[in-house]
Amino acid sequence: MYDRILVPHDGSPFAEQVLPYATELARRLNAEVHLFESIPPPSPLVYSAVEETPAAMVETVEVIEEGQEALAQQAKTRLSTLAGQLKAQGLNAFYAVAEGEPAVQIVEYATAHQIGLIAMASHGRSGIARAVLGSVTDAVVRQGHCPVMIVRVKE
Repeated sequence: MYDRILVPHDGSPFAEQVLPYATELARRLNAEVHLFESIPPPSPLVYSAVEETPAAMVETVEVIEEGQEALAQQAKTRLSTLAGQLKAQGLNAFYAVAEGEPAVQIVEYATAHQIGLIAMASHGRSGIARAVLGSVTDAVVRQGHCPVMIVRVKE
């Protein structure tokens, strides 16, 4: 039933709290663990704060692209290490990094890799905080095509 478990992991202590649940479930079900991170695009506000000269815009775009590449490389290194640790524990682990809106990328990865279960963290925000900050977990639950296990994390 759940032969592939997707664990979105952004390197935060919150995301880390999901791993014990996901790995125990994977161990019991002999399931693969897919670690995944999506690097969100830079905010359009970054571009609007730039001087309007072509040279300044080109330089800004280059700096932003370098920053995005550095974030992607850090994610790959972190997830590769984590996948290695899970493999050392006898689990079948994979990792991937993508660029784009996290909820969209998580759902697309889950669909493309026939994921049976997504295990995610939730801060448990409500009201104004949720409206202002949004919720990747909420978006995945609404847009996804497989069950989502939500672990409410501790601050």
